Amino acid sequence: MEENKKKSSKGRKVRRTAETVIIICLAAIVLFSGYKVFTIVRSYLQQQKVYDNISDAAQTGGFTGDIDFDALRKINPDVVGWIYYEDTPINYPIVKGTDNDRYLYTLFDGSYGGCGTLFVDAITEAPFNQFNTIVYGHHMRDGTMFAILRKLKDTEYLKEHPRLELVTPEGKFHLEIWAFLNQPSDSNIYTTNIKNEEDCAAYLQLIQGLSEYITSVEVTPGDRLVELSTCAYEYQEARYVVVCKMVPWE
Repeated sequence: MEENKKKSSKGRKVRRTAETVIIICLAAIVLFSGYKVFTIVRSYLQQQKVYDNISDAAQTGGFTGDIDFDALRKINPDVVGWIYYEDTPINYPIVKGTDNDRYLYTLFDGSYGGCGTLFVDAITEAPFNQFNTIVYGHHMRDGTMFAILRKLKDTEYLKEHPRLELVTPEGKFHLEIWAFLNQPSDSNIYTTNIKNEEDCAAYLQLIQGLSEYITSVEVTPGDRLVELSTCAYEYQEARYVVVCKMVPWE
């Protein structure tokens, strides 16, 4: 009987020890998770503050299409445009670097940041002044940068938000949404510097064949396109691509 009591007492101590270890481990996990969430949120807020400051430097009040490119060039001479999408977080400068890596994790002011900067494909010869210009941006979890593009899968959202706005040093343009695609990162859609009319027409046919939908916007080989690209998560290396027609402001 005494031996059974000792075994029972020993068993309770083992269980208490195990429970204590489990509680400590769970507490550590909760604290670590909380710290990670805190650092992520803090990072998002810091990055947003950078872009808020840049927006203040480039614009007076809300978006009116008047962008101070001289002020932006003082911050970053790589700037080639500004993009705005009403009722969304998209209100950002666009840059063109010497490669497609630099601005993945570099903010417009040159500091490090996971959201990076919206950038034109580095091989583009004449951004926004040629047949098509591809602009890349991250799909951020907090909804910033190009994350909102995923909502354009829904044509009901498209009806309420049919166009974006683009301002370049040369002019102001509506970006009328023509097509929405979900493509792999190595898709032929990622072709630029297309010059002759025959190749332009073939590219438009490619878009029509790959698109999830085409809108009523009329597009010809003589038009200029802007393609907005961001990560999608339906499959590995998937991308959302929103194809827009540039239409000068009247």
